Amino acid sequence: MPPRRKLSDLDRGRAIGWLQDGVAARQVAQRLAVAPSVIIRLKQRFQATGRVQERQRSGRPRVTTQREDRFIQRQLGHATKNG
Repeated sequence: MPPRRKLSDLDRGRAIGWLQDGVAARQVAQRLAVAPSVIIRLKQRFQATGRVQERQRSGRPRVTTQREDRFIQRQLGHATKNG
């Protein structure tokens, strides 16, 4: 299964613009390389809220940066090879 691709705010705005211009949801999905269901949900959310931004998600906030994560992973890799 391919990894999920997040739509940027710009792509979300483009999608809504295309939909309002009469382009079919399937064609919009093909242009943005996402599943049609993503575009349909985006359209429904826009009609309900008038917004295209991502919703706030719950979850624990990150403590380390991506750079620190890579460093830790490298250190663990060296420890298992030498240990």
